Amino acid sequence: MTQASPKLRLARCGCGALTAETHGEPVHVYVCSCRVCQIKSGSVFTYAALFSGDDVVVRGAHKAWRHIGDSGRWVENHFCPECGITVFFYSEGFAGAIGVPVGGFAEDKEAATDAALTPQRMYWASRKRGWVQTPEGAEVLEGQ
Repeated sequence: MTQASPKLRLARCGCGALTAETHGEPVHVYVCSCRVCQIKSGSVFTYAALFSGDDVVVRGAHKAWRHIGDSGRWVENHFCPECGITVFFYSEGFAGAIGVPVGGFAEDKEAATDAALTPQRMYWASRKRGWVQTPEGAEVLEGQ
């Protein structure tokens, strides 16, 4: 019996110079409405998938920005030095994992219907905008 190959997904920056190729399924998918996530995303929440560090291959030059999140733990965003788009990140709160903003999979036509990319948790729901709907089936946390 042949074992299926792990699912491949490719996230990329806006200009395509920085990519993160993921192998297999994410270990955790979430949305976060903390103040820092709102500022860094330029939106009202971030939507990210965490993969085991061994399951992500990064290609291309990148710069890093480390900051302290509302939880008090550090997050280190890695972004393209050309277009400025974050393609992957590390977080003290998720040791051993590499996070990938799900929007980075925009070129992957299957990503829009990929059940493995459904958010499992909503962090910092206490700071979400009133019109933002909680993802169906997601655990809701007022903080992190």
